[in-house]
Amino acid sequence: MNSEVFVPANTTRTRIDRRNLIKGAAAGIAATSIGLASKRSTFAAPAYLQSTNLVFTLTDGDAPKIQPLVDDYMAANNVTIEMQPNPFANLLEKLTLNLTQATGAFDIVSMDDPWMPQFAGGEFLMNLQELMDTMGLEPDEDFIPELLALGDFPPGSGLRGIPWVGNVQVFAWRTDVLEDMGLTLPKTWDEVLTAAQTITDAKGAEGLYGIGLRGQAGNPAATSFLPVLRGYGVDLFNAEWEPQLETPEALAAMTTQLALAKLAPPGVENVGHAENGINMYEGIIAQSGDIWPDQLLQIYDPELSKVVGMVDIGGEPAQEGVSPANMTGNWLLGIPEGSQNAEAALEFITWFTAPEQQLRLLLDQNIPATRLSVMENPEAVEKLPFLPGLLAAGRNALPRPRTPLYNAVEAIYGRYVAEAIAGQTSGEDALVNANKEIRELMVREGVLQ
Repeated sequence: MNSEVFVPANTTRTRIDRRNLIKGAAAGIAATSIGLASKRSTFAAPAYLQSTNLVFTLTDGDAPKIQPLVDDYMAANNVTIEMQPNPFANLLEKLTLNLTQATGAFDIVSMDDPWMPQFAGGEFLMNLQELMDTMGLEPDEDFIPELLALGDFPPGSGLRGIPWVGNVQVFAWRTDVLEDMGLTLPKTWDEVLTAAQTITDAKGAEGLYGIGLRGQAGNPAATSFLPVLRGYGVDLFNAEWEPQLETPEALAAMTTQLALAKLAPPGVENVGHAENGINMYEGIIAQSGDIWPDQLLQIYDPELSKVVGMVDIGGEPAQEGVSPANMTGNWLLGIPEGSQNAEAALEFITWFTAPEQQLRLLLDQNIPATRLSVMENPEAVEKLPFLPGLLAAGRNALPRPRTPLYNAVEAIYGRYVAEAIAGQTSGEDALVNANKEIRELMVREGVLQ
């Protein structure tokens, strides 16, 4: 078994240098406070950028959450921001069409971090560092560097996205259940499986299951399986971009995933992101390696959760000799090539990602921050005790493989993992077929011979 998870050369976490860090201050931008008492900025855009209409596309789930901030910004400036929300399933398609054609239809776009190699690598997004240089923006080291680095692709080519949602996948567990049953905190996937078996055997009849995971085809099943795969010491690709699903490590990971699925609540093949979170805060599952910040905020919400104060989080489990790592799922803001309002768009992005707005989004809308000062804010930590663990996970997080083809790759292996969980194929056949299709994709796209 490999000594640690291997990440291809251009998937490695990168610390971009000081010149690539953006600061929420510039000529014409008033200083903002991160204090809890003051939630409204006195920001005023420079006069030459007023009377502008900006078109902002994002997910339909995020749009209502940020609308209050957008309203405040428009009220303080002679700037109109036209929101164009889209369902998650449609947003990538719409962005691909408009960004690759440089239609100029959008001025600000919100992007999932696995999309950055496609859009930044293809230079369909403006180089924000060059734009910042012309606008006199200064550097700021307050952004969590591992998260900010997601916007710099290929690494060192220049920042083309600024993170505004600090999503990181974590392993979560019920502290009370482990304590009551005399179980130690699992560190390896073998130990997770043993604990899940013990809990389900003892408590399943009472409606408490040992594990929660996602079995829906595509992104859900793929995202639940990837930390297990990496925890066995192999990634989806090696350094030469050869797929690694037809390996002993991948088969061991799939065997564990299928065993875990049998210990999850009935209907696991239909479970997606929302359902897995509900299962945790309803007290139906005792562990999951596929919990995200929005779910943590629900788990700590006394109006929703039956397990407030009973859940803790940490790094993803990993087999002996494998270095554990969490996984990023950030959302970033960029400016498409073709925008006629680039400077005004950057002014808004700078304001929107400043500490004050990040804190407001965290406390009011349950959106995890991408700034150190916000994640370490004492009042925020008092309200949300999991923040230090989430910050530590973010500092030790890997992105999904940094290739423009990842979304197509995910659709392939996410389909096969789901079929195996549903009992429609064997785990071994699922991996062999997924590996074959992914390799054919990489050959077709000229990555492999």
